[in-house]
Amino acid sequence: MSLNDQIQELVKAFRQSFPPELNALVEQGAGEISAMPIIENALKAGDRAPDFTLQNHSGEPRSLADYLKAGPLVLTFYRGLWCPYCNLQLAAYNKGLADIKALGATLVAISSEGPDGAEAIKDSNLPQETKDTIISAPDFDVLHDANTAVAKRFGVAFVLPETHRELLRTFKVDIEKANGDNTYAFADPATYIIGQDGVIAWAYVPNNYRKRAEVSEILKQLGRISRK
Repeated sequence: MSLNDQIQELVKAFRQSFPPELNALVEQGAGEISAMPIIENALKAGDRAPDFTLQNHSGEPRSLADYLKAGPLVLTFYRGLWCPYCNLQLAAYNKGLADIKALGATLVAISSEGPDGAEAIKDSNLPQETKDTIISAPDFDVLHDANTAVAKRFGVAFVLPETHRELLRTFKVDIEKANGDNTYAFADPATYIIGQDGVIAWAYVPNNYRKRAEVSEILKQLGRISRK
């Protein structure tokens, strides 16, 4: 089953298990996010990627320039451990990591969620379906993008609408603790492939948190780049 098929199966499970008022909040917020001009504002293939230096969850600095010394970079944005679709994505990418590396690329994830993400959901009442998606630390760098500074430079940052803030409060998810601020800012789940020249070779910007770049497409695009 593809990653997006897994996501749709989970969406169906939530719709069947949530009460109508909760489903209404989910769908209203999803529509409000999709109406934002994220695709229009996001960096695209051919644009130069902004340099960055962020810390991984061990507190070690990582920079775009250093990653690119080793080859192309697959950079994906995700929201946090509280997001089941993000967890499915990280698991799928972790499974495909060896294939990504075989094509000479490095994979890194960037999130406004900090190292306290797990603590922030420990006392939550997230649905069991969400808890089942949470994985241990993946085998690639996860970087903390405080205040969505890097996401803003890529043009994919947005502020969570009040409908989805209410949803998170319902599930007792402490986003302010998870992110280390009270901005409720996140990144669209965009995925980029950045060439060693620092130019974006491929961009996937769904403007829909229930859609993610498939590993198969990432590998296809990396293969195309390597043939150039």
